[in-house]
Amino acid sequence: MLKHGIAYNALVRFSVVDSTEIVEEARKRHALSPLPTVALGRLITGVSLMVPWLAEKERLTYVIEGKGPLKIIAAQAKSNGDVRGYVSPPVLENLLNEQGKFDLKTAIVSGTLKVVRDLGLKTPYVTPIPLQSGEIAEDLAYYFTVSEQIPSAVALGVLVDKNGVKKAGGIIIQILDRSLDTKIIEEMEKRFKEITPITSFLLNNSPFDAAKYIFGNSIEEIVEKEVRFKCDCSKEKAYESLRVLTKEDLDYLLNEEKAEVVCKWCNTKYYFTKEEIEKIKNEKSEENK
Repeated sequence: MLKHGIAYNALVRFSVVDSTEIVEEARKRHALSPLPTVALGRLITGVSLMVPWLAEKERLTYVIEGKGPLKIIAAQAKSNGDVRGYVSPPVLENLLNEQGKFDLKTAIVSGTLKVVRDLGLKTPYVTPIPLQSGEIAEDLAYYFTVSEQIPSAVALGVLVDKNGVKKAGGIIIQILDRSLDTKIIEEMEKRFKEITPITSFLLNNSPFDAAKYIFGNSIEEIVEKEVRFKCDCSKEKAYESLRVLTKEDLDYLLNEEKAEVVCKWCNTKYYFTKEEIEKIKNEKSEENK
């Protein structure tokens, strides 16, 4: 469940989400080992936090392209609360830092964060920025502060144990008007630091507890919104993806007498028979006459 609201006479907005079920669903679907689970979990939590502020038909996608063992982390959200994501590779040896926690910096090393805003127009807006830390929360905060000129603080946490995702959640705070009193900003920064790393905070508290701790009685409005892991792939879309194949590719699949299309976002597999492949080949032949 996600909660969002405003504080300090609407000069500040915030969003918090308990993403435990979403991240666990992603872990199961993609059969992820712990480190990729944490990486995808943080990014998918980060994109979930933006759901209440998306335009009606907008899709927001975060893509991290790393230069270390973790090559790709991608997460996407729609305004209706549907989120999805994937990570490559899905299985990776655990890399731990000096504190014994998963070391995303070493797994990602360096690279790029691409923010893609698709408003349903012909061309999506793509903003690439160099990764600042590889910790994901800091990189998202940097993007909003520098690229969108909205001073932001982001905290993302994913706790994994032997049974899967034990806890996941996050918070984003954005200052919408720079006229906000400096003392208020300093107090928010102080309290924000006290609840981070948020993974530890979430062991005994909810993400909304973080917002209450930071803002106290200054919260003026709270709205709840459901978010869930849900992909919009379908066999029809998988069928269309086969239609873009060349004649040679289709002939190869015909020799195999079957085809399998896997959705990268949710790992759902769609199977096609020899007869269905033959139909696609015939349709393409008719179109090319």
